[in-house]
Amino acid sequence: MLSVRSIGLQIFCRNALPSIASYSTEANDLITLDDQKRSKLEKWKNREQFTKSTIQRFEELPVKNFYAPDWDIQQFDNDKELYARQRCLTTPEKWEYYNKVVWNPNHIVPETGLPKAREVFHCRESIHYQPKKIWPACQFVRGVNVDTAIQQLRYKQSKSCIMLADIIEEAKERAKNEFHIVESNKMFVAEAFPIQEKMIKGARRHARDAWFPIRYRYIHVFVRLEEGDARDLGTRVRHKDGWEKMEDYYDYLRSRDFKYSL
Repeated sequence: MLSVRSIGLQIFCRNALPSIASYSTEANDLITLDDQKRSKLEKWKNREQFTKSTIQRFEELPVKNFYAPDWDIQQFDNDKELYARQRCLTTPEKWEYYNKVVWNPNHIVPETGLPKAREVFHCRESIHYQPKKIWPACQFVRGVNVDTAIQQLRYKQSKSCIMLADIIEEAKERAKNEFHIVESNKMFVAEAFPIQEKMIKGARRHARDAWFPIRYRYIHVFVRLEEGDARDLGTRVRHKDGWEKMEDYYDYLRSRDFKYSL
């Protein structure tokens, strides 16, 4: 998040004035004492609402309570050799765009009823590595404190763990130097995942003039750090796999009914 950004006559000071939320005059933005006294376990139970999947036609869009700069649509027009994968899903340009979004310092997340936590989005691009090999390391540090995640990854003498530890350390230094988060050690790894960027195919010559294809994979590693207390390791929730999501979708299909039917 940006620390200070002026929008017309309004200036949102998020990191410089964290106590500005107590001066809000709107009833929706006031933080009650009950919200402040909630235990860490209750906070994370409320955050589990984000993982619940909803049907798109039943989804209610929240009210816009942030400022985001205009997205440059023609930023890829000059690239002649452009893979289709670079425009869809999550890209480094989209991931870095989240750092430019300025939220209201009094914003309360409607799903949890808690103030919006400061976040840092970081990405390392074009790494010559396989996404399947670094995926277990990303799942290992999900929801873990930054210092603890770096320390545990250093213990594992594998290329994927050491690489991910360096990326998390870069995001931590960026949170302190660029976004002016003083206590960067009190952040935790909210998200960490790889996405394959491109694949360059080559050829390898074997005996008796036999040629076989060889694939060079390049990936992007995305990391999102969030300020706050990390979740206890014993209470972490496992993501649903494809079979479980399929069962949930089947339950939704079976629960449908016809309007005005008997």
